[in-house]
Order: sequence, then structure tokens, then C-alpha cells
Amino acid sequence: MLHTLLRDAPVSISVGHTVKKNKPFAIADIGGQFEHQFDVDSRVSKALSHTPPEQLAERLSGGQYFFLDDNLIDFRDGNYNGFVHTDQSVDKLVTTLGIQPAERGHRHVRTNQVSNDFFLGKKWSDHEIIVPNYADGGQFSSELNFAWNPFVKTIQSQFMLWRLICENGMRGMTSLLNTKIPLVNRWEEHLEIANHQIQNKVNGMIIGRLGAMGDERATVAETLNVAHHAQTRLSSGKVLMETEKQRLRTIADIAHPMIHIEGYRPNVFSDNRLAAQLPAHLNTFDVYNMLTELRSHTTASDKSSDAALDKAANTLVFDRKDLTQHVSRYALPQQSSFSSPDTAFFGEMAA
Repeated sequence: MLHTLLRDAPVSISVGHTVKKNKPFAIADIGGQFEHQFDVDSRVSKALSHTPPEQLAERLSGGQYFFLDDNLIDFRDGNYNGFVHTDQSVDKLVTTLGIQPAERGHRHVRTNQVSNDFFLGKKWSDHEIIVPNYADGGQFSSELNFAWNPFVKTIQSQFMLWRLICENGMRGMTSLLNTKIPLVNRWEEHLEIANHQIQNKVNGMIIGRLGAMGDERATVAETLNVAHHAQTRLSSGKVLMETEKQRLRTIADIAHPMIHIEGYRPNVFSDNRLAAQLPAHLNTFDVYNMLTELRSHTTASDKSSDAALDKAANTLVFDRKDLTQHVSRYALPQQSSFSSPDTAFFGEMAA
């Protein structure tokens, strides 16, 4: 595929409208070489509600526009005076790290602001992790990606943790596992050094923690959060496949503590302070599995983003507060059936 970085490009704007709701969207002629239709919900198209097309075109003119074939990947408008890679630097980044079609389940952090279809970067390494507590279900893969952008001076590492039996993934958000590598001399060697450092940290941090999560109570607040995300995605109107709808219903039913817990006063389920201090019916590994199941196999919505699910999963693995002083830290009397990949909905949904 051909990549092109247009600099100081003139832009003209015409306006289209959606068929159903007659919403305006911007159609840009960029440099007389490319045409791009901005999404109706993009900031460029939304600007049409208060900016005439001619003024919008004036603002966009003189900007920098990065294309892959005929696809606009990223841009900076005419007011931008920040960093831009040289053509030679862009060529080297494309050669070394590449541009990949975005995979739905992976959902990398986007370093570009326009296209959901392409990821600027590549998987640099993956490493097998075995958590013995879960037998066949304890096989994980730690995957390290490096991402770049024509308007950013550094390369960004992106850590992913995959549970292989169900292909559930979590993007690591902790600063301990993510870094920015300056694009200075011999930066390819720096990528390899960062790769080894991060993968070693993963081994040291994750194996013991994931194993312990199977014997640690989730809180009512944590299970309510899972149920809320499942219900929000189900009601968003973006889920079309019946199999995905059923997956969301099942997760919501399994997670919701009001269905499974007796003896708590009703305010426990509405008071965040109380909910965060009381044990639920699941362990934290169950909750982690459900969060990553939602992230990897269901459709995000405006009020349930993949980033929010990543943040919740990361909190369980890396940042969960010390709950030693109250019962949510106690071991479950027996392992929940939802933790077993043979009996749970992970991979193959239960009715």
C-alpha cells in the first residue's frame, strides 16, 4: 500500500447529509489529489453546525494529511505548528513497524485520529505465560506492540494480555508496562531493549497475581460494573447479531449481584461506598474474565468504551487497593463455576 504525507495542502469543503436523520457531514477535497468524507460524528463534521464550509476549509487548509492509498489516516489542520516527521523518517517507520489492518478483537490504542481500519505499528513480540492455578485455562500470551504516528516524536509501546482458551484480551494501561521510545540514533535497538524489559516485568508481576485472583472475592461494586457495561452495550442499538445479544444478556445475568446475593439491604446496590466494601458472589478472576470477554467479543458504545473496560481490568490485576481489612479479601468457600473454561460462558456461552 502507498503512503503519502501531504504538507501545506489546500482544502475545499462540500457538505453532504445522512439519509435517515439529515445530519451534515464534511466532504474534503485535499490537495486536489484526495477526497475524504468525514464521519458525521467527527469534530470536523460537527463544526458545520456553527461554521460555514468556507471557514472550515480555511482552517483545514495548510495542514498536514497522511494517507494510506486513498484512506486518510491522520491529519493536523492549518493552525498546527508542532512536530512532523520527514518523508525519510516516515519511510523508515513504515519499513520497520509498518501499517497493519486493525483486528477487531485486538483494538489497539489508536495513535491516529481518523481511521479505525488501520493500526500504525506492529506486534513486536509475544511470550507465553502459564498460570498453574487454572489448569488448561491458565495459558496466557503477553503481546507487545509498538505504535507510531507521523506527528509524534516517540514510539509508544502497547502491552496486551490474552487468555488463549477464549481469546479474551486486556490492554495493559499501567505505566510500568508502557513506555515511549525516543526516535534517536539506533532507535531500533532501543525497541528491543524495551521489549525485554517489559516482558520480564510481565512475568514478574502477572503470574502470581492472576493465580491469587481465583481465591479473592470481588466486591459488589466490581460485579455491578460488569453488569452495567453488559446492559449498556446491549441497549445501545449497535449490537445486531443475536449471538452477541445473548452473550451480553448472559454476562449481565451472571454478574449482577442482586440476582445472586441474599441478605444485603437494597442500599448496598446503590451506595458505591458500601458496594465497594462488601463481597459479591464471584471472585476477581471471574470479573476479570467478564471484563475482557466484553472488551474482546462485544461492540463498544458511547457509554461503554473499550478503554473503560481496560481500566477496570487493569485495576483488578495491577492496582487493586489492599482490601485486607474487610471481607472482600477473604477466599471463596469454593471456586465459582464461572471460573472454569469448561463450564463457563467464556468461548462457548452457557444458556
